[in-house]
Amino acid sequence: MMKQNIIVALFDVPSEAYQAFSELKAYTQTADTLIAQAVLIKKENGLIIPAESADFTARTAEGAWTGGLIGALVGVLAGPLGVILGGTAGALIGGNTGTAETAGDALLLGNTARKLDDGSTAVIILAQEADEAVLDAFFNRFQTTILRQDAAAAQQDVLAAVEAQQEVARQAHEAWKKQRKAERREKLDAFKADIKQKFDELAAKLKK
Repeated sequence: MMKQNIIVALFDVPSEAYQAFSELKAYTQTADTLIAQAVLIKKENGLIIPAESADFTARTAEGAWTGGLIGALVGVLAGPLGVILGGTAGALIGGNTGTAETAGDALLLGNTARKLDDGSTAVIILAQEADEAVLDAFFNRFQTTILRQDAAAAQQDVLAAVEAQQEVARQAHEAWKKQRKAERREKLDAFKADIKQKFDELAAKLKK
């Protein structure tokens, strides 16, 4: 049975990520294992940066991944929600050098964010697979942790994450407006008190 999956390969050694991506661009497609898009990302100074990308679909131009599922996924990881997910206490994956693990569907977004520490790298691909073992074998030649999620489920998670980010932004904007309103009220009250005091002092002088 063919499955469309998002696969995240998290590398312990950055140079191996670049080697794997270079080999991936020359990967021989088969009817049982098709790769549509791929991106190599790295994290530097807290920022997630796309380093290289490849689009293997004939109908799209190089770099078109930025408008699709992979681009949206990278956008979430690079955004405020990615920071929150990455800061969650207790990583759920990784830790054994030279081994690879496959996490459950619901863990891909959160585990990717947690694993991407400063200086780390990952390769994210959109693939159609008849047998997951083929691409697992490709990546298991390196020191990696492999995460995989059904592409439709990943899209649902990304859409939910985008909505959550928008809601957080809306709440932050409302809180900012309330704070500004409160500060204006305080300043206005202080201004009124100051003016009253000045006129009270003037009135007191007239009585003398």
